Amino acid sequence: MQSAQLNKEFNEKSRCSECNIRPYSFCRCLQEEKLKEFSNISSEKKFQNKTNIFLQQDDAKNIYNITEGNVKIYQLIDDGRIQIIGFLYPGDFFGSYKNGKYNYCAEAIGDVCVCVFEQKKLDEYIDKNMVLAKELLNQTSHELTLAQDRMGVLGKLDATERLAKFLMNISEQRKRIGWQNNPISLPMTRQDIADYLGLTIETVSREVSKLKTSNIVKVLSSKQIYINDFDKLSNLSK
Repeated sequence: MQSAQLNKEFNEKSRCSECNIRPYSFCRCLQEEKLKEFSNISSEKKFQNKTNIFLQQDDAKNIYNITEGNVKIYQLIDDGRIQIIGFLYPGDFFGSYKNGKYNYCAEAIGDVCVCVFEQKKLDEYIDKNMVLAKELLNQTSHELTLAQDRMGVLGKLDATERLAKFLMNISEQRKRIGWQNNPISLPMTRQDIADYLGLTIETVSREVSKLKTSNIVKVLSSKQIYINDFDKLSNLSK
């Protein structure tokens, strides 16, 4: 029994200590001696492509931190349509709620692995480790930034500018977590991109072709785009 417990503690310690995404996660502020205790309030969970992690208005019992893969967060509109808020990457924290209910839906894009925290246990841990509260605030504000980015994209930009800004944002997100930012991978579907940008699939395809013809980007595949000219793409997105 004691040996099993020691093995369990070792595995938990290894999971946090050896996590590749830790430098970009809210737990980065914790010292090594705190990680063993921290691992005890979290668990690892995997989701397959297009699996719902949670739905809007579900009871908000857990919050999540992505360690592998991408997540789409979106809201359900009264008429049955969806409004995509944004796309999350490893290191991103999500699961904000109001009155005990999630504010939006979260869906796996490809295979996803997350750290799962019970809200109550995390709250208790934060009370004893206030340095974590600041990092957590930064992460939750990122969700608000995504919503603000989307409003900015849809507000005054035309179709070309919307797509340019979207591609720049994806490149910057990848760079932030130490991933190759060129070429950029687009794990989401064209329909997701169209919904996020407030365009039709046909318009998205036409705008990609225009950027390609202008030699601003090179389309390597339906899921990968190489940015030939960052300056021109950036200027289009302003």
